[in-house]
Amino acid sequence: MKRWCVRFAGEGGKLGLLRVEEGHSKLTEQWSEEDVHAWWGEGGVPEGSEFGMLEAVNVSKSIHAVVKERKPDLLVLQDRISHPEVYRKAIQYLVDEVDCAVMVMRLGEGAGERVLLPCAGGPHSRRGLKIAADALGRNLTAFLVEPDVDEVSREVGEMQLARFLKKSGVKEDVVSTKAVVHSDVFEAIHEEIHSESYGMLLIGASGAGSIRKKLFGTVPDRLMRGDEGMSVGIIRGERSTKHQLRNRLERMMMLSIPQLKRSERVLLFDEVEDKARWSFDFAALMALSTGIASLGLLANSGAVVIGAMLVAPLMTPLLGGGLSVVQGNWPLWKNCQKAVGLGFLFALSVAFGFGVFARFLGLGLTDELLARGAPSILDLGVAFISGIAASYCLARPKLSGALAGVAIAAALVPPIATVGICLALQKFEVSQGAAILFGTNVVAIVLGSAANFFMAGIRGRSSSSAAWAKRTAIVFTLCLVGLMVPLSSAIVNKIAGDADLTNRFGRTAENYGVRVNQVRRLTPSDGQQVLEITVDATKKVSKDCVSDFQNEANLHTNQPVKVRVITRLVTEL
Repeated sequence: MKRWCVRFAGEGGKLGLLRVEEGHSKLTEQWSEEDVHAWWGEGGVPEGSEFGMLEAVNVSKSIHAVVKERKPDLLVLQDRISHPEVYRKAIQYLVDEVDCAVMVMRLGEGAGERVLLPCAGGPHSRRGLKIAADALGRNLTAFLVEPDVDEVSREVGEMQLARFLKKSGVKEDVVSTKAVVHSDVFEAIHEEIHSESYGMLLIGASGAGSIRKKLFGTVPDRLMRGDEGMSVGIIRGERSTKHQLRNRLERMMMLSIPQLKRSERVLLFDEVEDKARWSFDFAALMALSTGIASLGLLANSGAVVIGAMLVAPLMTPLLGGGLSVVQGNWPLWKNCQKAVGLGFLFALSVAFGFGVFARFLGLGLTDELLARGAPSILDLGVAFISGIAASYCLARPKLSGALAGVAIAAALVPPIATVGICLALQKFEVSQGAAILFGTNVVAIVLGSAANFFMAGIRGRSSSSAAWAKRTAIVFTLCLVGLMVPLSSAIVNKIAGDADLTNRFGRTAENYGVRVNQVRRLTPSDGQQVLEITVDATKKVSKDCVSDFQNEANLHTNQPVKVRVITRLVTEL
């Protein structure tokens, strides 16, 4: 242990040794001279070394306090099978909590001088390479395994290794480098270990995995036994401010948000994979729900439209999309997007057929159709929260009864039906608005469900396979931000337009000696927006004044509008 500590401290570096025992909280600044020589043995003690003795009731927090006070560049912790459970928990706690770089070592029986560091590409591997390179120089071998897929694989591996060194801030002539071609990464590492006299295998820590699992699961115990046995080290780079905030947030979520149990995850995955596929049942429900929604929209019946929302099966594949993004599950993502895409096209064609029928009968726009043609930022908020609520209920079978209410709030099929009907009726402005509403619902529900599944403890197994999922999450987030612009402007324009219209009504009223008190937009009636104008006057408002109000409303609104004037009689003394 002391040999490796001296080597990683480097020439001219300061080495501090802290011996920890359970007891009363007390830190002794220096060991006695007898203790130093007894522990160090033969050979000179490195100049500038410090020796401390820590007695602690809470080992992990006491060591953490010393680290915060001394601010070392690298904290080295020794891990042994014989350590009591309290020390094992202390090691994991310190790896999770301290801000400086940390290396956890399990000592082997050999005494080799060289160190092998597999370059896995993660930030901790890069930081570990930089720390080890500064201390060990040519005694460190940066090792990279390139899959054997082509005759130029070795050259590709050498280029990848050179790029890794550059990202780590290490010059190629400072350390030894070796790139090999092999179909099995772990087998390649084993072969390299036996081909050279290595004394340590140094591995970059995984951001989400357990240090002890990495130490004892990845590397077999036999590597550390015998005269050629290796020491094994797991290194984690210093924490940035961003990582500190993220870790605190994750720990807070683990403490406050119920995490899904294994049995609950099994049931969730099974239900989503089963119900998120495009099938005859899915198509039949889409046709039926679209038909109900189309008839409800044309009949101007909100109750019928609500019934269509309960029949629609689109919510499950959207939740599956959020689940696949969190898992990095590409097959599930493809199945879900296939179901959503084909379901949309199928429902659109059904709704278009109802729209042609409505046009043949001479039916026009109804209030229900107009309501779906003017989405706002409020609809985006409803969809995002619906995604969270639906995924929360789906993951917990005892709450499945609330899914019906979430399906009504999300309103996925009525916007599709509105698009199809309005295309047939050639009401393209309303159709465009309904299409934006549907797109908003899709993006917001996927992101909302992904956020909830992540907070519930669902993670992907392989970080390399999740690259597409991260890109997809970024694209969907950008789409959501992009949709916020037109949806927000709709409300802003409405507010600004109402204020401008109120001012115009006020100037018109002054010509007739009356004063506008209030202007309200009422629920559309027979496809027309109703503006209710309340005026204060000493007598009944003339028909000419009402006519001028109507003309102002027609000039400055983009849809049919009806003006209703209410006169409040006032007496002036």
